Amino acid sequence: MLAVTLALLPRLVGWRTVEARLEPAPPRSAGTRPYARRGRAAGGAPPAPGSAFSYDDLAAALAHAGPGGVDYPSLHGDAHALRRFAATLAVTGPRSTPDLFPSRDARLAWHLNAYNALVLLGVVEAWPIASIHEVRGWLEPKAGFGFFWAQRFRLDGRRVNLFDLENKSIRGFVDARIHAALNCASASCPSLAPEPYRPETLDAQLDAAARRFTSEAPHVHVDEAARTVELSAIYDWFSGDFEQHSGALGGEPSVLAWIERYADPTTSAAVARARSEGYSVVRAPYDWSLNLRR
Repeated sequence: MLAVTLALLPRLVGWRTVEARLEPAPPRSAGTRPYARRGRAAGGAPPAPGSAFSYDDLAAALAHAGPGGVDYPSLHGDAHALRRFAATLAVTGPRSTPDLFPSRDARLAWHLNAYNALVLLGVVEAWPIASIHEVRGWLEPKAGFGFFWAQRFRLDGRRVNLFDLENKSIRGFVDARIHAALNCASASCPSLAPEPYRPETLDAQLDAAARRFTSEAPHVHVDEAARTVELSAIYDWFSGDFEQHSGALGGEPSVLAWIERYADPTTSAAVARARSEGYSVVRAPYDWSLNLRR
């Protein structure tokens, strides 16, 4: 009985492996959308020894992203580069081809780009959807389970889901700026950078992402009249990461201190004043609608 239960468990929770398909997607029927369809393995191959890992295909896919969100209809119709990049990720990475990623920045850049690319792939393979919460299976024990837990992707020689990629791999780099760099295809997520993260410019790119995330409403908003600081739920979900990073940088180990460090001068001054005057910190509602460019 136990063996039968274990065998049926993937079907019950809707676990599926999402693989990059290089051929055009067939027409979809209307109705409730299941997890992204299982496609054929794309047959990606790792770069030749001694060559550099290329983010050119990801750069082509990110051309569909900008400050206003992602043009998913356009990306869905022109997803060849994204699928080719995902196929390369399946067999290439710090675990499978460590010589291509000799530095911490090379490994972190790869992880950030992999996460953002697989999020895009998850949306493209399930398109059309209005929210990632529409990606679900037979059971949905919590909102977002289908997209973040049950979808599994081939990555660096293994199968992973987005939750584990973020929480078991990326957060291990102990740099809270990652939370400003990861995009979860939702309106309240930090904006998706329109270019890949690259080892040689990673620190400056992460600073820029952190500045956007700490300076723009609705992620950070100081309400002088209400004497409140309204923050993205991300600051609450990962408060320990922000506190730890702020302390490691020599500051007070607090979320507001981390925001004050990275925000633009105007927002930083407003947050500093709010801290000194004891403003209340409140969590902004999280909008899970798709970050679709309007």
